[in-house]
Amino acid sequence: MKTIVTFLAIVAMSAAVELPPSLKTCRRSDPQYSQCLNAAVPVFIKSLSAGLRSFKVLPIEPLAVDSVKIGESTGPVSVKQAYHNIKLHGLTRGLEVTNYRIDFNKLILTSESYNPQVDFVADYELDGQVLVLPIHGKGRSNITMIGLHAKSTIYCDTYVKDGETYLRIKKYDIKFNPDSVRMHFGNLFDGDNALAAQMNTFIAQNSELLFKELQPPYEETFGLVFAKLGNEVFSRIPMNKLFPE
Repeated sequence: MKTIVTFLAIVAMSAAVELPPSLKTCRRSDPQYSQCLNAAVPVFIKSLSAGLRSFKVLPIEPLAVDSVKIGESTGPVSVKQAYHNIKLHGLTRGLEVTNYRIDFNKLILTSESYNPQVDFVADYELDGQVLVLPIHGKGRSNITMIGLHAKSTIYCDTYVKDGETYLRIKKYDIKFNPDSVRMHFGNLFDGDNALAAQMNTFIAQNSELLFKELQPPYEETFGLVFAKLGNEVFSRIPMNKLFPE
């Protein structure tokens, strides 16, 4: 989730647009290019929390996502999930991003990041089975990842438009490794308070296990979301302006 912030930061710092004087531009020809990014990106990420009008980037604190659907898996946690009116809180607060790597030959970007806490708050619909227990409901949910470590690999290619070469994300691969997870779903079992309380207690006691079962589809889904966001930026700015020599 955090590497999309890093990628947008690199985009904004490298493009030939008017930027606040406090932001430093990093050139590929600089022998200390990686060190330049390591110093400049964290400063810029804080400004992205309020959005970046010159790049038409909306505020990302919180980051709003319309909807996400996750199909039913085949493991011990087999649940169809649909989330709407999603808000991701904490993407920039206390964020640390390290180990920037950009392979310009293969067009691959990699990085690592850490967030003290990220909250995924959304309207939800669930239907399926958790271990041996049935689960269904529709209401408000909160999935909180504490101490979220993430590794991201972004695969890109290029295309030509109006005589200019642009960058495009083909695949956004992200791996989550939170220290702990809290999960809560309101209005489970259509408002049956007794069953809902029992299930939420069970979920609270097994949040890490449940999250690990659901983690791959979460990562895949949000990789698609972040790729879409990144491409909205890349489609506006030629590559030679994103990454000047």
